[in-house]
Amino acid sequence: MSLETIILYVIIAVVLIGIPVFLARKTGQNPMELIFGDRINQTVFGKKDKAAKKDAKGSEKSARPVRRETNSSKNDLMDLISHLATYARRNHFRLIVPGTVTSDGKTAVLTALLVTRSMVVGINCFGFGGTVHAEPGDSDWSQTLNGEKNTFSSPVVKNRKQWEIVQQVLRDVGRQDVSVEIIGVFTSPSVRLSVSTKANCYTKNGLYEYLKKERFLADKGLVPKELESLLEPKVLRAEK
Repeated sequence: MSLETIILYVIIAVVLIGIPVFLARKTGQNPMELIFGDRINQTVFGKKDKAAKKDAKGSEKSARPVRRETNSSKNDLMDLISHLATYARRNHFRLIVPGTVTSDGKTAVLTALLVTRSMVVGINCFGFGGTVHAEPGDSDWSQTLNGEKNTFSSPVVKNRKQWEIVQQVLRDVGRQDVSVEIIGVFTSPSVRLSVSTKANCYTKNGLYEYLKKERFLADKGLVPKELESLLEPKVLRAEK
């Protein structure tokens, strides 16, 4: 190979490689892109394809509808009753559904009465979904559902009234010695509670955990089936 040929090859290399590298440093572009054009990004590096896919995914994600919050449904309530029935059966308790009992013209409207070997537990259900915030004392509580704020009567006040009626019913049947506890349960599966434990109100899962406490499982000599028989005449049932 002659010297002239070698010099020619060097000049070509400088033109095809050296100059693009120099320009790339100045412009910040890829040297290969300067040599082969923008197509190199698509075919070799796939930059445009990746960016396009990323944009498409972002557009698809943003186009998805926001899931609306809802209040509780009948199925949510039936699911709760099913869990309570299983709990009662496993522990040899009795479950009275509905737990609507009456005394002297006053009625405790409860979803269920759970008769254990230590006490009677009233289950008072609330169907509010979204975010539920408790207010102090006997003030109304608030619900925020899909950005809309509503207020409703305090479950603590309602539970207290139910407790008084159930106590009276037990006195009517000669069992004023039996302890009573009323528990508020928000049955919507997506509800978020901002509530103090003193309110004695829970989500469904919170209730299931709460009922594992020793005071509900303790044996204080009560016979659930016998106490259920005493309470049965006091239960209001829908006419068939």
